[in-house]
Amino acid sequence: MDRKKSMLAETMILFLFALSKTSEEVNINTYKRYIYLYYLTSGFINNNSDDIEIIVEKGDIKIIEFESIISDFVLKEYIETEKNSIIIKKKLLDFVDALLRNKDGALIRRYKEIQPFVSLIQSYNDQFVFTVFFSEPTFREAPLRGVSEIHSANSKLAVLLKQFKSKVCDTRIDEYDILAYWMDYILRNYYNIGADGDAVEE
Repeated sequence: MDRKKSMLAETMILFLFALSKTSEEVNINTYKRYIYLYYLTSGFINNNSDDIEIIVEKGDIKIIEFESIISDFVLKEYIETEKNSIIIKKKLLDFVDALLRNKDGALIRRYKEIQPFVSLIQSYNDQFVFTVFFSEPTFREAPLRGVSEIHSANSKLAVLLKQFKSKVCDTRIDEYDILAYWMDYILRNYYNIGADGDAVEE
């Protein structure tokens, strides 16, 4: 397994471990969008330089190696797939839990980057994530520029968030506050939808 695929697989399994804290089942499309949004914001939140290759096709995305890694997880009996759902199995939880016991390891540091992102994005419903995904500027601009392949390292969203933070004087506002503000802004100003998915009264 090459380094890019290995790093993506690590991210994906840590996401599933974090998601399992609230549910052992996740919609596979929502999960893919979580991964996409994490990579497109990680340059802002964690100064993370990891890059994934994304193909834009028919108004959706294909993350290179995503399906292959899902198949690997199924073969290892970490997950089951059922229609559009991923069922997280105990074998995955035990495997990741054992790895995270090394408190000084690189994996625990990566999990500490992923877990707050998962907590933030899980606080919203799937329709919210769907809306934010289609409003993400890197994705939105790709078809307008006739681009079918994008890289997370060239995230326009990360640039936008950094520009916004540079104009904020209050040092108590952290990166997650700014990301949450952007997400709510998209819903309220473009779609007139509240974070709970209900229409917002004007």
